[in-house]
Amino acid sequence: MQYKAILPLPTFKKGRGEKKRDILVSLNNFFPMHFIAKNNTKQAYHGVVKEWAESLPRFKTLKVYYTIYFKGNRKKDLDNYTFPMHKFLMDALVESGVVEDDHYNYVTQIHTKFGGIKDDNYAVVELKGDLDDTE
Repeated sequence: MQYKAILPLPTFKKGRGEKKRDILVSLNNFFPMHFIAKNNTKQAYHGVVKEWAESLPRFKTLKVYYTIYFKGNRKKDLDNYTFPMHKFLMDALVESGVVEDDHYNYVTQIHTKFGGIKDDNYAVVELKGDLDDTE
């Protein structure tokens, strides 16, 4: 079975007062974050994907395909933006009971490709795999 969604890329707030703006989460800005800011960013993304995650069936195994679209012409390294999205999404899917765990016995493939330049930052996420029909 295949399940598909258009999901925003994870962001966090930066700045103060009226100058606060959304920044895309990348590997480069995630690792230096304070652990509380990291957790807040992850939990905020769980809230964004929660409705979709809860609508999915339970999978025995999962293959994940990302097509990432960026706003603006500034060149970006796909790995830096795939990492937080994949990590946050897999944790949300485990938390929602969609897949038992996110290690290699369950998530057997991850594929990312660049989709192009658009009006916003988002990813088309496709999940394929064997459904768990034991429930």
